[in-house]
This record gives sequence, structure tokens and C-alpha cells, in this order.
Amino acid sequence: MIPRLKSVTITDFRSIRGTVTVPLDSPVVLIHGQNGAGKTSLLSAIELGLTGQVASLVKIDSTSSSHLVHKEATEGQVSVTVEGLADLDQSVKITSTNRSFSGKGLLSPELSRFYGERCYLAQSTLARLLEIYQHKDARLTDSPLTKFVKDLLGLDQLDALVEGLHDAGNVRRLRNGAPLYWDMRDAIPKLEGEIARLTKEQSALNVEIQHLTQSVQSRLMVMGLPEQTDIRSQQVLNQLQSEASEPELQRLAKISRDIGAVIEQWSSVQSGVTAQERDAAEVRLKIASEVLQCWRDGDGKQLESVLSAMAAYFSDLPSPSSTRPTHARSVALETVSTELKRCRSILARDVDDTKQLAALDEGIGKSRSRIAILDEQIAKHAAASGSLAEALNSVLSHVHSEECPVCSRDFGEISDKPLSEYLASQISALTASAGRLRTLSKERVEGSTLLTNAEQSRALVAGRLLTNEARDDLKTRVATLSEFELALQQFEPAAIEGEKCLNDASDASASLNVLRAKDQKATTIRAAAQKFTVDLSIQPIGESEPLVEALQRFQSHVSTTADVLTAKESARRDANAGLKQFNILDGQTQSLTKVIADNKRRLARMSQLKVVADRRITQAKELSHRARDQRTAIVRRVFNESLNAIWRDLFVRLAPDEPFVPAFALPESDGGAVEAVLETLYRSGGKGGNPRAMLSAGNLNTAALTLFLALHLSVKPALPWLLIDDPIQSMDEVHIAQFAALLRTLSKQHGRQIVVAVHEKPLFDYLALELSPAFQSDRLITIDIGRAADGKTVVNYEPQIWVPDQAVAA
Repeated sequence: MIPRLKSVTITDFRSIRGTVTVPLDSPVVLIHGQNGAGKTSLLSAIELGLTGQVASLVKIDSTSSSHLVHKEATEGQVSVTVEGLADLDQSVKITSTNRSFSGKGLLSPELSRFYGERCYLAQSTLARLLEIYQHKDARLTDSPLTKFVKDLLGLDQLDALVEGLHDAGNVRRLRNGAPLYWDMRDAIPKLEGEIARLTKEQSALNVEIQHLTQSVQSRLMVMGLPEQTDIRSQQVLNQLQSEASEPELQRLAKISRDIGAVIEQWSSVQSGVTAQERDAAEVRLKIASEVLQCWRDGDGKQLESVLSAMAAYFSDLPSPSSTRPTHARSVALETVSTELKRCRSILARDVDDTKQLAALDEGIGKSRSRIAILDEQIAKHAAASGSLAEALNSVLSHVHSEECPVCSRDFGEISDKPLSEYLASQISALTASAGRLRTLSKERVEGSTLLTNAEQSRALVAGRLLTNEARDDLKTRVATLSEFELALQQFEPAAIEGEKCLNDASDASASLNVLRAKDQKATTIRAAAQKFTVDLSIQPIGESEPLVEALQRFQSHVSTTADVLTAKESARRDANAGLKQFNILDGQTQSLTKVIADNKRRLARMSQLKVVADRRITQAKELSHRARDQRTAIVRRVFNESLNAIWRDLFVRLAPDEPFVPAFALPESDGGAVEAVLETLYRSGGKGGNPRAMLSAGNLNTAALTLFLALHLSVKPALPWLLIDDPIQSMDEVHIAQFAALLRTLSKQHGRQIVVAVHEKPLFDYLALELSPAFQSDRLITIDIGRAADGKTVVNYEPQIWVPDQAVAA
């Protein structure tokens, strides 16, 4: 199915205000409108809906995307509907703000590029088309025209082949392109040197392995194994992998620490505890407990009662029975003071708001009385000024800016004088009392402004006032909190006294517990020391043996046993490390043996590959030569038979009297890169310069237009659409007539859907006549864009169908 544009709906986009729907379902669509009516905006909206961007504007201004919404709107929308796009959506809606788009175009990236380059010719692009096509950015390899020509010629594969085989022409060029081949010339002697180096390294490793074997055997002798034992035997592995002495050493270290701790404990309890010390500590604890209970029954109970009453207002207060009394009182006092301060500030602000509300009510009454007096005086003076002065005076009271309240236009666009001053001067010219009327009108406007501000302030203050119920509740809360605050302040000495009682009772209890613990330790330490004899399997403590001497004997036994185990463990670790190093060196020796063998095989392979590579280089040189010849033949054929033939035919049709015809210049050299360069050919023979230097302004415009059409017709029509914005620039009547015939040919014979926008009404009528339907099912749509009285865009849509000529039929 052939792709076809169906319609576009636009809302507040660029110069289009409001919402308009433009049908496009016709082989030819003609659009007319005055400058600024929205023709270019309509075509830009179609481009946005199809490609997701307005590339024709971005080429002129990179920030144009932030100015697409109409200046009197905050959001614009574009909806485009098409049919016949395979595997793509048939409609899209894109919303635009002053910052970004939401949505993407209907076309794929490849089709979007084809549309922007081969289907849509913007008005701003036409005058600069030749310059844009031939412009070559220093950062790019090709101009846009050259890129298109290469796409048309299909030279990408041949160019890639010639470029890829360039290094094959000289072996020195292969240093970067084929570094392996370049390095192969020196690889064989280097590889032989590497084999010699690895062989020497292997001999050194064998010597190191021998020395390491002797070292491990000496460590095995310390562990009790015979001399000259094979370090890789299963017996050695079993011995080294047996359970290490670390757990036993850790056990002995723990026993040594425990013996030291028992010695310290024994030295601290040898003095003993007397009965008098224990009785005195018990009496002290009893007195401190009685004093604490007395405080809890008195001041403590009252403080607890106050905090319990506060719990109805503050649920997270600490209790003096579960924490320090001074801390509980301090937290409660701080909480009450903070809440009391907040409530008092609310009441104070409510009093101020009440006073301010009364003052505002009084001022509003005075302002209203003053406005009534001014209205009476204005009516008296306005009657003397005539009906026109009275009408102008009524308008003046609605003027608050430079925007006219009648037509909504900006008065600053036609005059530097303010709008209010201009109206006042007109009133003054109509009546002798205009000066007084102006003063009274100005006073009334100022009075109205002051009244409005006062009423807004009154509403704000009235909204903050507390209700009577809320005010009474808040006063009650302040009174209750004040009582709590006073009570907490009075309880400060009692809280300090209670905390002192708690500390005294706690100290007395701790002292008594220490004395009781000392009395028990002396009898239990000697019994605990007997456990060491079982753990160490040594002689137990004698009946008459001092405990300190027995503990020292235990320490000496632990130290001797630990030294023997440490020596064996050290030898085992060293043997293990040596054996691991032996395995590493043995693995390195085996790896070197394998690497040496691999290098020898690689050396033989490299020699074979070099022979093959030399043969392929010769073949590549021959292939590159043939590719260059083929590319030259394609370039000359396509330039002469396709591009230049189509462009010449189109240009001569529109400009039959121009002696110079623009064309693509053939490449001068066969082997050079393809570069699309424009020139002119004299009809009688010979060449001219660049078209921009040889053609007049009108014919230069014709050359650009026909170049665009030639490039469109030279490729397969992926999108058979042509959208041209105001193509008639500097054309005479002959050019216009030929252009109309060309459009008719493109539409009727080549099946192109054409959308053309013009701003001259006679030209629009002429094209509508020339492109009118010529056969059954043919159609023409004419669109007339304008503006209504309120500034909104209106579209007059007229479809024309083929009607048989009755006079001819008769």
C-alpha cells in the first residue's frame, strides 16, 4: 500500500492559535495564507508529527524547540494521521511545552532522514539549498550532497573494499593495518631467543628445587622422621597433614592465664574480712533503706502524683520511681515550659488579630464611602463630557496595564505613551472638565485597589482567628500548665534529696556485697586450684604445701611443655611451606617445558603462515586495482545518465532561456574519492563556474528547487510525498507556468502526493486552476489559513473533485 498523508490537527503551535484540523487526503493540497497566518507553522507541525523534531528550524536556531508553543499558551499539541506505513503506527499525538516534547514521530530514523532530505523543502532552506548541500564541516568527511550521491551510487562497499586494501599496495603500510604480518619478519629470531632463555630458566629452577629439598628434610628430622626421607612420600604428607599443635598450645596458654588469675585472686583475699566490718556495713544499709522509704512515702509520693496528673497532657514523661527523680522533674518541667510558651504565643497572636480585624473593618467602611462619593462626582462630570467621553471614562476604570480591554491588543506596539494616559488625553479633548474627571477616575482606581487589598487582608486575618470554644480551651490549658510548672519548680529540693537517698542506699548495698564476696573467695580458691592437677596430669597439691608454691610449680610445667610443642609446630610449618614452594617450582618447571614445546610448534606454524600471507597480499593488490576500475565506471555512468540527466531536464523545463545549465562535475581522477561538486555547462559547449556565481537570483532559485526535485526522483520513493513551502521566489510568469506543469506531471504521472504553500492569492488561484482534478477519482484540496476577530486561527477547507465538462460532452 502506498503511504499517504491523511490529516493533521494542530493546537497552539507556533503562530497557530487555537485548534485547527487540516485534511490532507488528496494527490495535491494547495495552502494559501498571508504572511504570518501559519502556513510554515502547518508544515512544521507535519514535520514534527512525522519525524519527532523540527529539523528545518533547528538548522537556523538550535534553541527553536523552546519556542514552538504559541506565545499565549503554555502547551501545544500536534496530531498527524497517515496510512500505508508498513509495520509502523498510523497516527501520533505529540505534546510540546516550552522545554521539551512528549512523544515520538511516526517514521523510523531512516524514513525520518529521507523525509527531511528528499520530501520536505522548507521556505528558509530553499534560498540556501545549494550552500547547505555543498557545505562541508571540517569535522566531517563528506558534504550532505556527497553523502547522498554515495548512497545513490552504492559505492559504500567498493569504497570500503578499496580503502581496506590500500595497505596491501606497500608492505610498510601493514605496520598499522596488519601488525602481526609486519612483526612476523622479526618474530622467528626473537622466538628462538625466547626458547634459549626459557631453557636457561628451567636449569636454574632445577638447582633451586634441589636446595629446597635439603631444607625440608632438615625440618622433618626435627619432627622425628629419618634423614634423607623422600619429601613427596605418603608418610611425609600424612605427618604434615596431621592435626597441628595449635589447639594444645592454646589450651596450655589458657591454663597459664587461669593460674596467673588464681595467684592474683589469692593475694587479694589473704587479709580476710572481720565480723565487725560486715556488721557495720549491714547497719549502714538498713539506715539508708529506711531514709529512702521515708522519702518515697512523703515528697516522692507527691512528685509521682504531679507527674501522673501531667500524663493526661504528656504521655511520654519519665516516672521518678523508674529513673532518677531530678531527671524526671527536669524533663517534665522543660516539657511543660515549652508547651506553655507555645499556647501563650497563640493567644497573644489571636489578640493582635482581633485588633487588626477591627482596624481593617473601619478602613474598609471609609474606603467604600469615599468610592461612593467619587462615583457621584464622576457621574456629574461625565454627563458634561458627552456620551463619547462617558464611554471612554467607563473603559478607563478597567485599564490596569497596556493591554486594551476592548480588543486585547498591546497598546505599546503602536505608541510609546501609556494606554491610560492616551485615554485621558482623548477625554480631555472632548470636554472642558476632563482634567477633573481624570483626577477623580484615578482616585477611584486607587481607592478600589486599596479597598481590594484591605478586603484580602481582612479575609486572611479572619481566617486565622480562633473560635470562642478553641480560645477558652486554650486559656484553660494555659492555667493548668502554669499550675504544673509552679508545682515542679517547688519540688526541686525534694527531688535532689530523693536522689541523694537513692545514691546512699545503692552505695551501702554495693559495699556489703563486696565484703560478702571476699569472705567466700578465700574458701573456694584453694579448691579450684586442685583442678589444674587434673588438666596437667601432674602431682596434686599436698596438705602442707603452700598454695602459692603449688601454683608456681604448675606454671613451670606449662612453660616447659609449651616450648617443646612450639619447636615441633615451627618445624612443621616450615616443612609445609617448603613443600608448597617445591610444588610451585615443580609446576613452573613443567610449565616451562610445555611453553618451550609450544614455542617450537608456533615457530613452524609462523613460517607456514608467512608464505600464505605473501600470496594473499599479491591477490589483494590485484583486487584493489579491479575495484578502482569498477568504481570509476559506475561514477561516470550514474553522473551522466541519472543525476545530470534528471536535473537538466527539470531545470530546462522551468528556465528554457537560461544558457547555463547546472550539473554535477565528473571526478577528474579515476582513483580519487568521490566528491559531489556543482558546475554549470554552456548549452552550446564548454563549462562555467559554480551555479551560485553564474546564475541570476531567479534562476539560482530555480536550480535549487530542481536539484531538490532531481534528488527526490533519483532514488526509490520510500515516501512518495513532496511538501514545499513557498517555492515561487523570484520566478517570472514563464517559470511559474512551467512549475505548475511540473507539479501536475509529478502528481498525475509519478504518483507523488504534493503539498504546496504560497502567500500570493493570484498565484494560489492560478495553481488551483492548473492542478484541478483531470480525471475520475482525482482530487484537489485547497486550504485558506486566516485569523478570526479574536486572534484564533481559522482554516477554510475546500475539496475539489473531477466534474465532466457538460459542454464538451454535449
